[in-house]
Amino acid sequence: MKANRSTRRQFLERSLVTGAGITAGLQAVSFDGTAWAEPVAYSSTVGISKGVDRADNAFRALQLSKKQIAAAIGNKRVVIKVNLVAYPPSNNWAHTRADHVEGILEFLKSIGKHDVVIAESAAGANTMAGYEAAGYWSLTDKYPVKLTDLNQEGFSHADIYLYGDSNNPAQRRIRICKTYLNPNNFIISAAPIKTHNTVLVTLSGKNIGMSAPFIDIGFKWSQSGAVREKWWMHGYSGGTSFPPGDFQALNDNVYRILAVYGIRPHLAVLDGYQGTEHNGPVSGTGIATPQKLALASLDWLAADRIALTLMGTNVYAVLNHRKEDGYAMPYPAVLNYCWQAGLGEWDDRKIRVIGDLGEMPGDSLLGNANVYNYQSSDNQSAQMGMRMKPRDFLPGQSALVNQIQET
Repeated sequence: MKANRSTRRQFLERSLVTGAGITAGLQAVSFDGTAWAEPVAYSSTVGISKGVDRADNAFRALQLSKKQIAAAIGNKRVVIKVNLVAYPPSNNWAHTRADHVEGILEFLKSIGKHDVVIAESAAGANTMAGYEAAGYWSLTDKYPVKLTDLNQEGFSHADIYLYGDSNNPAQRRIRICKTYLNPNNFIISAAPIKTHNTVLVTLSGKNIGMSAPFIDIGFKWSQSGAVREKWWMHGYSGGTSFPPGDFQALNDNVYRILAVYGIRPHLAVLDGYQGTEHNGPVSGTGIATPQKLALASLDWLAADRIALTLMGTNVYAVLNHRKEDGYAMPYPAVLNYCWQAGLGEWDDRKIRVIGDLGEMPGDSLLGNANVYNYQSSDNQSAQMGMRMKPRDFLPGQSALVNQIQET
Protein backbone atom coordinates (compact mmCIF):
# COMPACT_ATOMS: atom_id res chain seq x y z
CA MET A 1 0.00 0.00 0.00
CA LYS A 2 1.32 3.43 -0.89
CA ALA A 3 0.59 6.48 1.24
CA ASN A 4 -0.91 9.59 -0.36
CA ARG A 5 1.99 11.80 0.66
CA SER A 6 4.01 14.64 -0.72
CA THR A 7 7.52 14.49 -2.03
CA ARG A 8 10.23 16.68 -0.57
CA ARG A 9 10.08 18.88 -3.68
CA GLN A 10 6.31 19.37 -3.31
CA PHE A 11 6.79 20.27 0.33
CA LEU A 12 9.37 22.90 -0.59
CA GLU A 13 7.19 24.33 -3.38
CA ARG A 14 4.11 24.60 -1.21
CA SER A 15 6.05 26.21 1.60
CA LEU A 16 7.26 28.90 -0.80
CA VAL A 17 3.83 29.50 -2.32
CA THR A 18 2.03 29.99 0.97
CA GLY A 19 4.81 32.01 2.55
CA ALA A 20 3.59 30.69 5.86
CA GLY A 21 6.72 28.77 6.72
CA ILE A 22 6.55 25.70 8.88
CA THR A 23 2.77 25.79 9.41
CA ALA A 24 2.13 25.42 5.68
CA GLY A 25 4.72 22.68 5.51
CA LEU A 26 2.86 20.70 8.14
CA GLN A 27 -0.34 20.95 6.11
CA ALA A 28 1.40 20.08 2.87
CA VAL A 29 2.78 16.74 4.04
CA SER A 30 -0.35 15.55 5.82
CA PHE A 31 -1.65 12.24 4.50
CA ASP A 32 -5.38 12.38 5.27
CA GLY A 33 -4.74 12.90 8.99
CA THR A 34 -4.92 9.18 9.71
CA ALA A 35 -2.44 6.99 11.54
CA TRP A 36 -1.41 3.58 10.24
CA ALA A 37 -3.50 0.90 11.90
CA GLU A 38 -1.36 -1.89 13.31
CA PRO A 39 -2.86 -5.37 12.82
CA VAL A 40 -2.62 -7.56 15.90
CA ALA A 41 -0.21 -9.89 14.09
CA TYR A 42 2.34 -7.09 13.62
CA SER A 43 4.49 -5.69 16.37
CA SER A 44 6.51 -3.17 14.29
CA THR A 45 6.32 -1.16 11.09
CA VAL A 46 9.09 -0.30 8.63
CA GLY A 47 8.48 2.30 5.91
CA ILE A 48 10.32 1.93 2.62
CA SER A 49 10.58 4.48 -0.19
CA LYS A 50 12.11 3.95 -3.61
CA GLY A 51 13.15 6.64 -6.09
CA VAL A 52 15.91 8.37 -7.97
CA ASP A 53 16.54 11.08 -5.34
CA ARG A 54 18.34 10.00 -2.16
CA ALA A 55 17.13 12.97 -0.10
CA ASP A 56 13.55 12.53 -1.26
CA ASN A 57 13.69 8.84 -0.36
CA ALA A 58 14.62 9.61 3.23
CA PHE A 59 11.94 12.31 3.43
CA ARG A 60 9.18 10.06 2.09
CA ALA A 61 10.16 7.03 4.16
CA LEU A 62 9.80 9.17 7.29
CA GLN A 63 6.45 10.57 6.17
CA LEU A 64 4.98 7.08 6.25
CA SER A 65 4.98 7.28 10.06
CA LYS A 66 4.93 11.06 10.39
CA LYS A 67 2.49 11.39 13.27
CA GLN A 68 4.07 8.64 15.31
CA ILE A 69 7.57 10.05 14.83
CA ALA A 70 6.50 13.59 15.71
CA ALA A 71 4.85 12.31 18.89
CA ALA A 72 7.91 10.25 19.83
CA ILE A 73 10.25 13.24 19.43
CA GLY A 74 8.04 15.65 21.36
CA ASN A 75 10.13 18.47 22.80
CA LYS A 76 13.44 16.61 22.81
CA ARG A 77 16.60 17.72 21.07
CA VAL A 78 17.16 15.66 17.95
CA VAL A 79 20.62 14.14 17.50
CA ILE A 80 21.19 12.76 13.99
CA LYS A 81 24.06 10.33 14.35
CA VAL A 82 25.73 9.88 10.98
CA ASN A 83 28.44 7.41 10.01
CA LEU A 84 31.80 8.76 8.86
CA VAL A 85 33.98 5.76 9.63
CA ALA A 86 35.45 6.28 6.18
CA TYR A 87 34.72 9.41 4.23
CA PRO A 88 35.86 10.80 0.88
CA PRO A 89 38.31 10.55 -0.66
CA SER A 90 39.36 7.31 1.12
CA ASN A 91 36.03 5.61 0.49
CA ASN A 92 33.03 6.96 -1.35
CA TRP A 93 30.61 4.27 -0.20
CA ALA A 94 31.01 3.82 3.54
CA HIS A 95 29.90 7.25 4.80
CA THR A 96 26.43 8.71 5.33
CA ARG A 97 25.73 10.94 2.35
CA ALA A 98 24.84 14.58 2.94
CA ASP A 99 21.73 14.31 0.76
CA HIS A 100 20.39 11.45 2.91
CA VAL A 101 20.75 13.72 5.93
CA GLU A 102 19.13 16.57 3.99
CA GLY A 103 16.02 14.44 3.54
CA ILE A 104 15.89 13.85 7.31
CA LEU A 105 16.34 17.56 8.02
CA GLU A 106 13.58 18.43 5.57
CA PHE A 107 11.25 16.03 7.35
CA LEU A 108 12.14 17.50 10.75
CA LYS A 109 11.46 20.95 9.34
CA SER A 110 8.05 19.76 8.16
CA ILE A 111 7.07 18.78 11.71
CA GLY A 112 8.43 21.99 13.23
CA LYS A 113 11.64 20.65 14.77
CA HIS A 114 14.45 23.22 15.08
CA ASP A 115 16.54 21.90 17.98
CA VAL A 116 18.66 19.57 15.86
CA VAL A 117 22.33 18.59 15.79
CA ILE A 118 24.31 16.27 13.54
CA ALA A 119 26.77 14.23 15.59
CA GLU A 120 29.59 11.78 14.96
CA SER A 121 32.69 10.36 16.58
CA ALA A 122 34.71 9.42 13.52
CA ALA A 123 36.86 6.36 14.14
CA GLY A 124 39.38 6.94 11.40
CA ALA A 125 40.16 10.65 11.54
CA ASN A 126 38.96 14.07 12.66
CA THR A 127 35.16 14.36 12.82
CA MET A 128 34.97 18.00 11.75
CA ALA A 129 37.25 17.32 8.80
CA GLY A 130 34.93 14.47 7.91
CA TYR A 131 31.98 16.84 7.74
CA GLU A 132 33.98 18.99 5.34
CA ALA A 133 35.01 16.07 3.14
CA ALA A 134 31.46 14.69 2.99
CA GLY A 135 29.87 18.06 2.15
CA TYR A 136 27.93 18.54 5.39
CA TRP A 137 28.69 22.21 6.00
CA SER A 138 26.29 23.24 3.23
CA LEU A 139 23.46 21.80 5.31
CA THR A 140 24.02 24.49 7.95
CA ASP A 141 23.23 27.13 5.32
CA LYS A 142 19.82 25.59 4.60
CA TYR A 143 18.68 24.35 8.01
CA PRO A 144 18.91 25.37 11.69
CA VAL A 145 21.30 22.53 12.48
CA LYS A 146 24.69 22.33 14.17
CA LEU A 147 27.57 19.97 13.38
CA THR A 148 29.01 18.48 16.55
CA ASP A 149 31.57 15.96 17.74
CA LEU A 150 30.11 13.41 20.19
CA ASN A 151 33.28 13.70 22.24
CA GLN A 152 32.68 17.38 23.02
CA GLU A 153 29.89 16.80 25.57
CA GLY A 154 31.88 14.87 28.15
CA PHE A 155 31.94 11.20 29.11
CA SER A 156 30.70 8.63 31.56
CA HIS A 157 31.89 5.04 31.99
CA ALA A 158 30.96 1.51 30.98
CA ASP A 159 32.46 -1.90 31.64
CA ILE A 160 33.10 -4.17 28.65
CA TYR A 161 34.43 -7.70 28.19
CA LEU A 162 38.01 -8.42 27.21
CA TYR A 163 37.31 -11.95 25.97
CA GLY A 164 34.47 -13.61 24.13
CA ASP A 165 35.00 -16.80 26.13
CA SER A 166 32.22 -16.90 28.73
CA ASN A 167 34.58 -18.67 31.13
CA ASN A 168 36.78 -15.58 31.24
CA PRO A 169 34.81 -12.74 32.89
CA ALA A 170 37.62 -10.16 32.71
CA GLN A 171 36.34 -6.67 31.98
CA ARG A 172 37.77 -3.25 31.31
CA ARG A 173 36.25 0.13 32.14
CA ILE A 174 36.06 2.52 29.19
CA ARG A 175 34.72 6.03 28.70
CA ILE A 176 31.50 6.49 26.75
CA CYS A 177 30.06 9.64 25.19
CA LYS A 178 27.70 11.38 27.59
CA THR A 179 25.42 12.64 24.79
CA TYR A 180 23.78 9.24 24.64
CA LEU A 181 22.92 9.25 28.33
CA ASN A 182 20.94 12.50 28.20
CA PRO A 183 17.20 11.61 28.41
CA ASN A 184 16.35 14.85 26.60
CA ASN A 185 18.07 13.67 23.42
CA PHE A 186 16.19 11.83 20.66
CA ILE A 187 18.71 9.73 18.73
CA ILE A 188 18.28 9.16 15.00
CA SER A 189 20.63 6.61 13.49
CA ALA A 190 21.29 7.71 9.90
CA ALA A 191 23.54 5.08 8.38
CA PRO A 192 24.23 3.55 4.98
CA ILE A 193 23.70 -0.17 4.51
CA LYS A 194 27.02 -1.99 4.31
CA THR A 195 28.88 -5.20 4.96
CA HIS A 196 31.40 -5.32 7.82
CA ASN A 197 34.60 -7.23 8.46
CA THR A 198 33.91 -8.09 12.11
CA VAL A 199 30.13 -8.21 12.70
CA LEU A 200 28.88 -9.13 9.20
CA VAL A 201 26.94 -5.91 8.56
CA THR A 202 26.68 -2.32 9.77
CA LEU A 203 23.15 -0.99 10.15
CA SER A 204 21.42 1.37 12.57
CA GLY A 205 22.26 -0.49 15.80
CA LYS A 206 25.99 -0.79 15.25
CA ASN A 207 26.12 2.82 14.05
CA ILE A 208 25.13 3.81 17.58
CA GLY A 209 26.75 1.06 19.65
CA MET A 210 30.25 1.51 18.25
CA SER A 211 30.10 5.30 18.41
CA ALA A 212 29.54 5.32 22.16
CA PRO A 213 33.22 4.77 23.15
CA PHE A 214 34.91 8.10 23.77
CA ILE A 215 37.79 9.36 21.61
CA ASP A 216 40.13 12.11 22.76
CA ILE A 217 39.86 14.89 20.21
CA GLY A 218 42.78 14.73 17.80
CA PHE A 219 43.31 10.96 18.09
CA LYS A 220 42.27 8.10 15.86
CA TRP A 221 40.58 4.92 17.07
CA SER A 222 43.97 3.18 17.13
CA GLN A 223 45.52 5.89 19.26
CA SER A 224 48.52 4.81 21.29
CA GLY A 225 48.51 4.39 25.03
CA ALA A 226 45.88 3.03 27.43
CA VAL A 227 42.94 5.19 26.33
CA ARG A 228 41.91 3.26 23.22
CA GLU A 229 38.20 2.97 23.91
CA LYS A 230 37.06 1.75 20.48
CA TRP A 231 40.14 -0.48 20.31
CA TRP A 232 39.09 -2.27 23.50
CA MET A 233 35.55 -2.89 22.20
CA HIS A 234 37.16 -5.51 19.96
CA GLY A 235 38.42 -7.46 22.97
CA TYR A 236 41.87 -7.87 24.40
CA SER A 237 43.52 -8.35 21.01
CA GLY A 238 41.96 -5.07 19.90
CA GLY A 239 43.51 -3.75 16.73
CA THR A 240 46.63 -5.93 16.80
CA SER A 241 45.24 -8.21 14.10
CA PHE A 242 43.24 -7.57 10.96
CA PRO A 243 40.35 -7.83 11.02
CA PRO A 244 40.75 -6.59 14.58
CA GLY A 245 39.98 -8.44 17.72
CA ASP A 246 37.90 -11.21 19.18
CA PHE A 247 34.67 -11.38 17.15
CA GLN A 248 32.62 -12.82 20.02
CA ALA A 249 33.88 -10.14 22.40
CA LEU A 250 32.89 -7.44 19.91
CA ASN A 251 29.39 -8.87 19.52
CA ASP A 252 29.08 -9.10 23.30
CA ASN A 253 30.32 -5.56 23.84
CA VAL A 254 28.18 -3.86 21.20
CA TYR A 255 25.19 -5.74 22.62
CA ARG A 256 26.20 -4.58 26.09
CA ILE A 257 26.23 -0.93 25.00
CA LEU A 258 22.85 -1.26 23.28
CA ALA A 259 21.07 -3.40 25.88
CA VAL A 260 22.70 -3.04 29.28
CA TYR A 261 23.61 0.65 29.03
CA GLY A 262 20.54 1.55 26.98
CA ILE A 263 22.46 3.43 24.27
CA ARG A 264 20.45 2.74 21.13
CA PRO A 265 18.51 4.56 18.41
CA HIS A 266 15.05 5.99 18.94
CA LEU A 267 14.56 6.13 15.18
CA ALA A 268 16.38 4.38 12.33
CA VAL A 269 16.68 6.01 8.90
CA LEU A 270 18.77 3.72 6.70
CA ASP A 271 20.16 4.72 3.33
CA GLY A 272 19.82 1.76 0.97
CA TYR A 273 20.27 3.73 -2.22
CA GLN A 274 23.54 2.03 -3.11
CA GLY A 275 24.95 0.06 -0.22
CA THR A 276 28.46 -1.27 0.34
CA GLU A 277 29.29 -4.93 -0.30
CA HIS A 278 32.29 -7.26 -0.04
CA ASN A 279 35.03 -6.07 2.34
CA GLY A 280 33.18 -3.28 4.07
CA PRO A 281 33.20 -0.99 5.84
CA VAL A 282 36.28 0.80 4.50
CA SER A 283 37.46 -1.56 1.78
CA GLY A 284 34.10 -2.41 0.30
CA THR A 285 32.59 -1.25 -2.97
CA GLY A 286 29.16 0.01 -3.92
CA ILE A 287 26.76 -2.62 -5.21
CA ALA A 288 26.65 -2.68 -9.00
CA THR A 289 22.93 -1.95 -9.33
CA PRO A 290 21.60 0.70 -6.91
CA GLN A 291 18.51 -0.39 -4.96
CA LYS A 292 17.44 3.28 -4.64
CA LEU A 293 15.77 2.64 -1.27
CA ALA A 294 15.43 4.28 2.13
CA LEU A 295 14.04 2.64 5.27
CA ALA A 296 12.64 4.30 8.39
CA SER A 297 11.22 2.88 11.61
CA LEU A 298 10.72 3.75 15.26
CA ASP A 299 11.75 0.14 15.89
CA TRP A 300 15.43 0.26 14.96
CA LEU A 301 15.83 -3.51 15.23
CA ALA A 302 12.96 -4.11 12.81
CA ALA A 303 14.56 -1.66 10.38
CA ASP A 304 17.85 -3.56 10.61
CA ARG A 305 16.04 -6.87 10.08
CA ILE A 306 14.35 -5.69 6.90
CA ALA A 307 17.58 -4.11 5.65
CA LEU A 308 19.32 -7.45 6.19
CA THR A 309 16.67 -9.15 4.06
CA LEU A 310 17.17 -6.58 1.31
CA MET A 311 20.92 -7.33 1.35
CA GLY A 312 20.32 -10.98 0.47
CA THR A 313 21.27 -14.24 2.14
CA ASN A 314 25.00 -14.10 1.36
CA VAL A 315 25.74 -11.76 4.26
CA TYR A 316 24.25 -13.55 7.25
CA ALA A 317 23.87 -16.97 8.84
CA VAL A 318 20.49 -18.60 9.34
CA LEU A 319 19.86 -20.37 12.63
CA ASN A 320 16.78 -22.26 13.79
CA HIS A 321 16.21 -20.40 17.02
CA ARG A 322 12.50 -21.07 17.52
CA LYS A 323 11.67 -24.39 19.12
CA GLU A 324 7.93 -24.19 18.59
CA ASP A 325 7.93 -23.85 14.80
CA GLY A 326 11.53 -24.08 13.64
CA TYR A 327 11.35 -20.69 11.91
CA ALA A 328 14.79 -19.57 10.78
CA MET A 329 16.03 -16.62 12.84
CA PRO A 330 19.24 -15.17 11.36
CA TYR A 331 22.10 -13.37 12.95
CA PRO A 332 24.52 -11.03 13.04
CA ALA A 333 24.79 -12.27 16.61
CA VAL A 334 24.62 -8.83 18.26
CA LEU A 335 21.29 -8.07 16.57
CA ASN A 336 19.85 -11.48 17.39
CA TYR A 337 20.91 -10.93 21.01
CA CYS A 338 19.02 -7.64 21.03
CA TRP A 339 15.88 -9.43 19.86
CA GLN A 340 16.26 -12.02 22.62
CA ALA A 341 16.54 -9.15 25.10
CA GLY A 342 13.26 -7.65 23.86
CA LEU A 343 14.77 -4.50 22.33
CA GLY A 344 12.73 -4.73 19.12
CA GLU A 345 11.32 -7.11 16.55
CA TRP A 346 13.57 -9.55 14.66
CA ASP A 347 10.90 -11.97 13.48
CA ASP A 348 10.14 -10.63 10.00
CA ARG A 349 6.70 -12.27 9.98
CA LYS A 350 5.70 -9.73 12.64
CA ILE A 351 7.13 -6.69 10.87
CA ARG A 352 4.76 -4.72 8.65
CA VAL A 353 6.43 -3.24 5.58
CA ILE A 354 4.67 -0.24 4.02
CA GLY A 355 5.46 2.24 1.27
CA ASP A 356 6.71 2.06 -2.28
CA LEU A 357 7.36 -1.69 -2.34
CA GLY A 358 3.78 -2.35 -1.23
CA GLU A 359 2.25 -3.42 2.07
CA MET A 360 3.28 -6.86 3.26
CA PRO A 361 4.76 -8.83 6.14
CA GLY A 362 8.53 -8.60 6.16
CA ASP A 363 9.09 -12.24 5.23
CA SER A 364 7.31 -11.59 1.90
CA LEU A 365 10.37 -9.61 0.78
CA LEU A 366 12.28 -12.87 0.35
CA GLY A 367 12.66 -13.29 -3.38
CA ASN A 368 11.48 -9.74 -4.04
CA ALA A 369 13.01 -8.02 -7.06
CA ASN A 370 14.42 -5.32 -4.75
CA VAL A 371 16.59 -7.82 -2.86
CA TYR A 372 20.23 -7.56 -3.96
CA ASN A 373 22.60 -10.39 -3.06
CA TYR A 374 25.43 -8.40 -1.50
CA GLN A 375 28.83 -10.05 -1.71
CA SER A 376 30.00 -10.95 1.77
CA SER A 377 33.31 -10.15 3.44
CA ASP A 378 36.23 -12.40 2.51
CA ASN A 379 36.60 -13.39 6.15
CA GLN A 380 32.92 -14.05 6.80
CA SER A 381 33.55 -17.66 7.82
CA ALA A 382 35.65 -16.44 10.75
CA GLN A 383 32.68 -14.37 11.96
CA MET A 384 30.39 -17.39 12.25
CA GLY A 385 29.93 -19.69 15.20
CA MET A 386 29.03 -16.95 17.68
CA ARG A 387 27.28 -17.86 20.94
CA MET A 388 23.52 -18.28 20.40
CA LYS A 389 22.45 -16.49 23.58
CA PRO A 390 23.48 -13.06 24.86
CA ARG A 391 26.06 -13.04 27.60
CA ASP A 392 24.17 -10.47 29.68
CA PHE A 393 20.55 -11.20 30.46
CA LEU A 394 18.08 -8.43 31.17
CA PRO A 395 15.17 -8.49 33.64
CA GLY A 396 12.07 -9.99 32.05
CA GLN A 397 13.78 -11.63 29.09
CA SER A 398 14.11 -15.13 30.52
CA ALA A 399 10.83 -16.41 29.01
CA LEU A 400 12.00 -15.54 25.51
CA VAL A 401 15.52 -16.81 26.06
CA ASN A 402 14.09 -20.15 27.23
CA GLN A 403 12.66 -20.60 23.73
CA ILE A 404 16.12 -20.42 22.21
CA GLN A 405 17.74 -23.77 21.60
CA GLU A 406 21.46 -24.22 21.95
CA THR A 407 23.34 -26.25 19.34
